[in-house]
Amino acid sequence: MNVQHGKGSFVRTSGLPPVTVERRISRSGSAGPFVTHDGITWEQPDEPKIYRTETTAITGPPLGVGGGEALFGCERLLTDPATGTRALHRTLIPFATAEDTELAQAPDTEPAAIYELLTKAGHKLWWTETVQARMPLPDERDALQIPDATPVLHTTRTTHGTNDQPLILEELRISAERAQLAYRITAEKPPAARRARA
Repeated sequence: MNVQHGKGSFVRTSGLPPVTVERRISRSGSAGPFVTHDGITWEQPDEPKIYRTETTAITGPPLGVGGGEALFGCERLLTDPATGTRALHRTLIPFATAEDTELAQAPDTEPAAIYELLTKAGHKLWWTETVQARMPLPDERDALQIPDATPVLHTTRTTHGTNDQPLILEELRISAERAQLAYRITAEKPPAARRARA
């Protein structure tokens, strides 16, 4: 039980959360489609929200730019019909990435299809991801339908392309009480040692 001053008592559940979100991305062969293995058949009760925005002190660094860079934004509410769990997904696409691709006209393209478009544009893709646990903002709490005292898991995934260039930024927000994240980890070659300059 968790007690918060002025807010009363909240009973915490024990055991595993009802949803496991698999964060792996795979592809069958060099020309096959990309697949995101989240293990859930998400439904979208509403149409994606598309808008234009700019990078901030938070979204700029993962994209390798400062504040004020023009972006396309696309937000989706996702629901798992099996458990009722909700998630918020946001894609941020710099204008420079969208230029000369279908993304300029369709920034609401699904992430796996975005990876296809970027590959066709000549990029060899790889990804970095961070996960943060934090208390939800009021609008997140309402959209996710979670109690006041429940933290959210906030993942930030950057898609990198040619010359390690950051191309797009994705965010997923989900109740930490309702979900856990799963990752497949493989061994990579260690980075080349940097030589000290005289």
